Amino acid sequence: MNAKELRTFARSKVLTSVERRAASRTLDWKLWKKLADMGVLGMAIDKRYGGEGAGVGEFTECLALLAGESLDLGLALCVADHVMLCAYPLQVFGSQEQKEEYLPGLCRGESIGAAAISEPNAGADPAHMRTRAVKEGDGYVLTGEKGPVTNAPVADLFLVIAATDPPAGKSGLSAFLVEKGGGVRVEEVDLGFLATSPHGRVILERVRVPSRNLVGEEGWGHERVSRSLFLWERAAVIPVVVSFMERWHHLLISSLDPNDMSPDTRDALAQRKVELTAYRLLGERLLELTFDDEGGGRERLELLLFFGKALPAWVDSMRALVEGMRIPLDETASRMLADLRLLEVGRSILDWRFQKALF
Repeated sequence: MNAKELRTFARSKVLTSVERRAASRTLDWKLWKKLADMGVLGMAIDKRYGGEGAGVGEFTECLALLAGESLDLGLALCVADHVMLCAYPLQVFGSQEQKEEYLPGLCRGESIGAAAISEPNAGADPAHMRTRAVKEGDGYVLTGEKGPVTNAPVADLFLVIAATDPPAGKSGLSAFLVEKGGGVRVEEVDLGFLATSPHGRVILERVRVPSRNLVGEEGWGHERVSRSLFLWERAAVIPVVVSFMERWHHLLISSLDPNDMSPDTRDALAQRKVELTAYRLLGERLLELTFDDEGGGRERLELLLFFGKALPAWVDSMRALVEGMRIPLDETASRMLADLRLLEVGRSILDWRFQKALF
């Protein structure tokens, strides 16, 4: 992957179209295909299946660069979930037949992946998952509702977690590859932020899935698949969000006149910059613990809990500073600040109670 080429693309194509795409709430297929052609969509996927074979670390670096240079967190999250919640899990847990059938298209950008795990009023808590998968003949019939799901309105392939043995609780959840169509209905959802990242509810109405689309074995849905997806996505996305925060902080500082700031304000802004640098380094450590270190489970959990509190608190402090100084924000800065509402979700799902339920 050529970083210079990606930086040029992010500035000349993604950045210049972000306001238009945010207004229309659409995913630009030309941008998506260009990301595939540059190898971004297949960065973490083995070359045998059409990928680059570079690994998750390099993939995350590309996403961080894309988010920071384009000022478009939504598109970066679309790519992150396409890879870390669909293609990469398929590479790790899928059968050889599944990999050969689906991964090349995902890497080429010909199909878009999504993970349908969270449910309305239940989130991703495995104890309250209501979607069911009933064995019928040579396959399964899935019924339930998932959402909000990133990429849902444009996805061709969903990684769905459903209960094959409801009385067994967490141990009774299984994972399935579900293609668009055939009883799969999507209703678009407006989050109120991340306008360049399409979201939707996925309604499964007696969707028939062949047995060959079961990922792994029955009972793998929580213990192996959804737990891994939770860790993988957050480890990959946190450095991307930090890069986006760094760029927003820089834009804000650049718009201010130092002579109009009090010493306390200058100190506060400098402190926020130091904190971002620390977050970037800690994000690299989280990536290492998640993908390169077989141990370090406790440290990894501590970092996830830390980020779940620290990143939203950083945004809260900056928002308070902006309001206190009555700093006027242009359209771009306002949109970027709104997109950081994503961290409010992170605050709720990375607290100790949720971690206890998940693990």
